[in-house]
Amino acid sequence: MKLRHITIAGCMLCGAALTSCGDSFFEQYPANEITEGNFYQSDDDFNQGVRSCYAKLKTESGYYITELGYRSDESTLLAMATSTQDRYDIDHFQDVASNGICADIWKAWYNGIYRCNDVLDHMTGKESLPNYRQYRGEALFIRSWFYFNLYRAFGVVPIARNVVNPEAAKSIPRCSEQEMYSLLVSDLTEAASLLPAKAGAEKARVTDIAAWTLLAKVQLTFKRHAEAKASLDEALKNTSYGLMDNPADVFDVNKKFNKELIFVLHYEKTNGEGHGHWYSQKSNVLSEINSPSPELRALYSTDDLRRPLIWEYIKQGSLYVLKKWYDEYDATYTSHVGNDFPFLRYADITLMYAEALAETSISDALVWLNKTRTRAGLTELTTAEVSTHDQFVRALADERGREFALEGHRWFDLVRLGLAIETMHAAGFTLDEHNLLFPIPQNQIEIVNNASILWQNPGYNS
Repeated sequence: MKLRHITIAGCMLCGAALTSCGDSFFEQYPANEITEGNFYQSDDDFNQGVRSCYAKLKTESGYYITELGYRSDESTLLAMATSTQDRYDIDHFQDVASNGICADIWKAWYNGIYRCNDVLDHMTGKESLPNYRQYRGEALFIRSWFYFNLYRAFGVVPIARNVVNPEAAKSIPRCSEQEMYSLLVSDLTEAASLLPAKAGAEKARVTDIAAWTLLAKVQLTFKRHAEAKASLDEALKNTSYGLMDNPADVFDVNKKFNKELIFVLHYEKTNGEGHGHWYSQKSNVLSEINSPSPELRALYSTDDLRRPLIWEYIKQGSLYVLKKWYDEYDATYTSHVGNDFPFLRYADITLMYAEALAETSISDALVWLNKTRTRAGLTELTTAEVSTHDQFVRALADERGREFALEGHRWFDLVRLGLAIETMHAAGFTLDEHNLLFPIPQNQIEIVNNASILWQNPGYNS
């Protein structure tokens, strides 16, 4: 799907930064001749609104592509420069409430929520629209994506199900754990019931399997393993998706929208909507490279078919590009490449299913864990090697580390599986429980100015 520039981007969808057009974390309409009362009328109007929700996913996409790698053991920043202080602080667990990266993702994601709420508010009474079900399902799914990632980053946060004015936003307190869980389950269950089973002409638009997959991830995060299994059972009913035979084919730019990809950030380099290289280096000498880190590379045995994707580089001009994210520059837009970034893929279904099953049966869980292992050319693990739940969790963490390297999963996998502190200690970092969350941005604390509504996470001084 080409997410073209929305024609009303200068008016009702102008809020690129939540504190620039308004003074709070829920953006509002600026005054303009095109208003909320006269824009959302036709099916195409709502299509543009939903496209703006998708477009917002690319704002701060570097958080998933890069920053979460530094938070985990996937990447390490050995030295700090003025331009990389915020990243260095995140990498070394020295982040503070004024960290610019944390402030930016908070603003971007709440703007994304605003866009979704704006679409959903205006859908009331529009059930006769030809694509009503798809648009509502997409808006619910994308809103859930933003809220879930806010929760994983910051813990409980303020929830708004509708567009609210700036003053009202200041009075919305951080939700409870149950309120966040209930919102995500309700929205994603409804989204799954509304979304189509197969994508249409615009392949990057989500289908029902994306909602079931994200819901299962939510449920595992909240330790609801039986519920996660039930959601994954629903996801598995969609037979349009499955594992590719070769791990490298998943990331091949000539095989975009292959059957393994469930939810991606889509880029079109030929339209000038590509991006620069991810994980490129000036040298291919591994001893000089810390992104990806030696710890990540050490997860792979020499017979693992995924190993070359992380260990090998392809020269392009003066750069060496990591094989996993390699693409050639476009002939016209000569600084653009067009890799799509996978948020969710089928391998996540198989490994989450293993995680859910492990609560009751290690042998059953290994059947699903072994699907990605054997696809990568590795031998199956058996109960002779993995007999306890603790052993399984560690084997799962390692397998997820190999399978989803540099895809934004590792840090949250380690947190969810209870291995983050131990793993990062082993990598030489100092951290404790408070570092499992990021600090609430200081500028938001100051805007609300009421610690009973928006308080700082423990361990961080405002």
